[in-house]
Amino acid sequence: MAAFTKFANRIAVLTGGASGIGHELLVQLVRRGTHVAVCDIDREKLEAAARHARASNPQVRVTTHVHDVSDEKAVGRLVKEVASEHACDAIHLLFNNAGVVGGRSFVVGQRDEWERTFAVSWFGTYYCTRAFLPMLIAADQGVVVNTSSVSGMWASLGAKSPHTAYSSAKFAVRGFTESLLVDFRAHAPHISAVLVMPGHVRTGMPSPPRSWRRALNALFADYQPVSSEQAAEVILNAVSNGDWRVIIGQDAEAVDARVRADPWTVYD
Repeated sequence: MAAFTKFANRIAVLTGGASGIGHELLVQLVRRGTHVAVCDIDREKLEAAARHARASNPQVRVTTHVHDVSDEKAVGRLVKEVASEHACDAIHLLFNNAGVVGGRSFVVGQRDEWERTFAVSWFGTYYCTRAFLPMLIAADQGVVVNTSSVSGMWASLGAKSPHTAYSSAKFAVRGFTESLLVDFRAHAPHISAVLVMPGHVRTGMPSPPRSWRRALNALFADYQPVSSEQAAEVILNAVSNGDWRVIIGQDAEAVDARVRADPWTVYD
């Protein structure tokens, strides 16, 4: 992947930017001089995150957009707002970071919770990428950064602990991003794709259950979750270095190695 070394005076769109990794990506992008259109469904937290980011670099433009990325019409409105408020017809960075956790069991869980989790965590990525693709193509260089998960490598939270909706969505994000690598090289070689697969990061999302530390014969029982700040730094360094596959955290690294070494027994 081509290195993306110039962040100053570029334009980024960031979803799920009110908290967690998204909030830290916002702050670190602004510190690098990137203008950011940040989207979330929580207006209060979004405005607080934007104020924090602006304080770190008052010369940078940060616009806030309250939309549900699982709604394709809302994503269409987001595109129009970005073009208008940033006076642009091109963007350089798209961070598909929005996601929610839920829908653990397909068998006994609630259908509405399952479909909501899948819609935000997968369709949000799909709708935003499709909607902003013309603006990425119009740029001199563009990068699509999609946040998958360790759950996009291994669809479980441990013994007898299904994670079906979130894992299905994150597997979809992973496959989509890897397929974009080839598609961009063939049809839009100035655009790159980055796949981010974090393990447990200290964010506002629920922590994994106790079964997580006992998973895979306690393979990563002693792991320490990384902070949102550390995760954001790893992601932006990968973008600037031209790395397309980003594994974050001791638990994610352990799962990645284990699944690739012996995929046949990881669900035993």
